[in-house]
Amino acid sequence: MFDLQVRVSLYLIVKVCKSLDEFLIAVFVFTQPRKRSVKRLSFVLFILSVSFYPANAQKDTLLEIGSPAPNFFLKGLDGSEFFSRDFYGDTRNMPKGRKERNDMVFSFFATWCVPCRKEIPELEALSEKYTDVKFYLINVAENKEKINDYLAKTPIRLPILLDIYGKVSEKFNVKDGGNALAVLPTLVMINKEGIIHFYKKGYVEGDEKKMEGEILKMLNATSR
Repeated sequence: MFDLQVRVSLYLIVKVCKSLDEFLIAVFVFTQPRKRSVKRLSFVLFILSVSFYPANAQKDTLLEIGSPAPNFFLKGLDGSEFFSRDFYGDTRNMPKGRKERNDMVFSFFATWCVPCRKEIPELEALSEKYTDVKFYLINVAENKEKINDYLAKTPIRLPILLDIYGKVSEKFNVKDGGNALAVLPTLVMINKEGIIHFYKKGYVEGDEKKMEGEILKMLNATSR
């Protein structure tokens, strides 16, 4: 039977480890010879707790409303290439011949996400109503085959970008406080100047009214 120290260590593993990598490290240490495992585990948990929380505190400050949005590159489901600098921010960074900037709406989603399925039709309706705004869905960590299988049953009209490795999701703080699991959908509105106008996680019925209100605010602000 496990002694009290081992039980406490198991509890700390669950509480402290916020990613698969951290969990595997802790499990490896825990399975070492018992006499030294508790001491080693205590050391690893200390390192994880010190290194993990400051990093996430820094990430959280990157997405305050009114702060500059991160730049990124992704490939589309259709094979196209998306460079964020081509759409918002300094016009000097745009391709030659393109001087028009756009207000943008991005929604991070996955095919398994039930709230995403409810939000997407509302975004499609808004995209048809506000044609000056560019709408994109960003799929998180799913391959083309899985997405195409889903689209065969549930067609989506909005363009889809592929964040296969979750790097862009990290930039936009989609993960829940550094947790390995993403909070979906996560909606981000970025104005023409490349400033974050609106940011929210999750979707419940009625959110579409707030989303439309924020789109109108963004359009009015950038048209001045």
